[in-house]
Amino acid sequence: MPAPHHHGDEHLRQLLSRKDLASARQRIALGRRLGLAENEVLALAHLARHGELTPSALGRLLGLSSGGATSLVQRLERAGHVERAENPQDGRSNLLHLTPETVHAVGLALAPFVADLDRVAADLADEERAAVGRFLGRVADLAEEHAARLEAAAEAEARAAAAVALPGLWG
Repeated sequence: MPAPHHHGDEHLRQLLSRKDLASARQRIALGRRLGLAENEVLALAHLARHGELTPSALGRLLGLSSGGATSLVQRLERAGHVERAENPQDGRSNLLHLTPETVHAVGLALAPFVADLDRVAADLADEERAAVGRFLGRVADLAEEHAARLEAAAEAEARAAAAVALPGLWG
């Protein structure tokens, strides 16, 4: 049985949507500051979150083809934002990580926002902080699950479209 609908649910969804849109604006502004496209800023964000990724893993997170991922990584390398290191688990592949200069530049750009977030969190009582943490953790998990589902559906649709036989070509 579905959970009962609360009148505050729509308000929470609207607040999360505002936060998502503001995050997109931040990425665009950060990209302008660093001379990067939004997708390149997203690549930096994924690397910051994971610490290091293979080029193919980064490409998958960004929905890029192998060639697209290679081009993106080369642009980020040339701009001095990422470095490659040998993958100790697989000598045939490399691991990407952010350069210290990029970590520093992004840290400086985002420091005022981080400080404001810390100030807002400091105003919460321990129980409130725990409740907000549980809620945001569940929201993040759901968002990641739904992103994976949308990616899988898009891939399935692309495979189905590619599998449609063109009349009269081979038979």
